[in-house]
Amino acid sequence: MGATGQHDAAGHLIRDRALVYGADEKIARWVGKQIPTFQVMPGARAIGVIKGKRLVAGVIYERYNGIHLEASIAAVPGSRWADRHTLRGIFAYPFIDLNCRAISVVVGATNLESLNLATKLGFWPEAIVKFAAPDGADLVVLKQLREQCRWIQDGQGRQRTGTAIADENGGG
Repeated sequence: MGATGQHDAAGHLIRDRALVYGADEKIARWVGKQIPTFQVMPGARAIGVIKGKRLVAGVIYERYNGIHLEASIAAVPGSRWADRHTLRGIFAYPFIDLNCRAISVVVGATNLESLNLATKLGFWPEAIVKFAAPDGADLVVLKQLREQCRWIQDGQGRQRTGTAIADENGGG
């Protein structure tokens, strides 16, 4: 996962406090059970959030094209998974490791809980796709730009976090 060493060469799991890297398929299956009709794309990457010994949240990153990717986020309802360290790690992967300019999430217009979460994370509505959700509702495409992401900003938009992510000089 990225050039900063979140997976080692042998593909072993790496844990950075509550974040787990290297379990892409397992986390993708878990997210798929949380989001009706979700189907993970081949080659997707994932970050899991562990509380105790339970996976309580997962983020799937797909369709990376060099400057943009799509993310899907799922969490156990009521779990308090989104602390500052966790959010830095979740946004560092696309914006720092992959150097993405933008991330999109797609949410059904009737899914008010997910729309609320997305806006609290800093995503803003960019487009409405009429009658595109499996239930016939509209889909809302929400976007976040690297330069507007408050979870990684340090004045340059380049903040390294945690021991699982090395700095640009190869240090931890």
